Amino acid sequence: KVGLLTGLSYVSGVDYYKGINEQASALLPKGKHMKPNPPMVLVSLDCDQYVAYLEARDDAGVAEYLFAGVETLHAANVDFVVICSNTAHCVVPMVRQRLPSLPLLHIADCSASACKERGITTVGLLGTEPTMRDGSWLKSRLGEHGLTVIVPTEQASQRRCYDIICQELSFDIYKDESRDFLLVLVAEMQALGCQGVILGCTELELLLTREHEGRAALPLFRSAAVHITAAAEYWLAQQHWTISARPLAPLLLECPWADCGLQEWRTSSSTRSWFSRVLDCSGEGATAPQAE
Repeated sequence: KVGLLTGLSYVSGVDYYKGINEQASALLPKGKHMKPNPPMVLVSLDCDQYVAYLEARDDAGVAEYLFAGVETLHAANVDFVVICSNTAHCVVPMVRQRLPSLPLLHIADCSASACKERGITTVGLLGTEPTMRDGSWLKSRLGEHGLTVIVPTEQASQRRCYDIICQELSFDIYKDESRDFLLVLVAEMQALGCQGVILGCTELELLLTREHEGRAALPLFRSAAVHITAAAEYWLAQQHWTISARPLAPLLLECPWADCGLQEWRTSSSTRSWFSRVLDCSGEGATAPQAE
């Protein structure tokens, strides 16, 4: 079972639920009556309470609030956890400390993989104000992959970006002037030496869609999109389905076991790591598990 922690906001959580199901099912043959889809357990938190902790800069409070949701997923015996938010990954150190055996798919690893595939070494990061102001839970993780991370320097720009996320995108409100503002920030990132920009809030890519990429001064890396793809592919690997004739994501699992291959992937320039070794790369499409 895939465990989704969402509500942060629910708008992007809908995309995670839909995207993981669609991408996994698209790679599978018909089952008994239709294509299979991943069993999921979804915990949806109150975004207002979450943002209240963030605005108060109550790091301990927000971590405990998020951990309660993760703990519910753990109690439901999920196989791995997907946190449907960049900023909410601030809870990962607490998860590692209290639930060291719970696998967790880290969004920063997914974003880093996408950047490295394009040869990017210096990347801009747009997201919530806490992510841009501090964001140690993302910036340090991206740094482990050899990326230099740059954020907008003006506090007013960080604040406006945050307000767009909280007051507009989290309620399915999409304004042209907000999109234009974000594109200006992307251009500013180019002037600061960035080679690309990570949309480091899962709602931002709902405003800067693929049809707007031609207006962006730099390549845009969609953190939610790559996170969703990695989750779908990892679930397939866990079910022992084999996939081939398509690019494979590396193992991006926050894994507690030393022999899982995560360290090898982190230090290797190759994206064909432990994850792709789990999958059989021969034949066409997806193949059903073989009886042992």
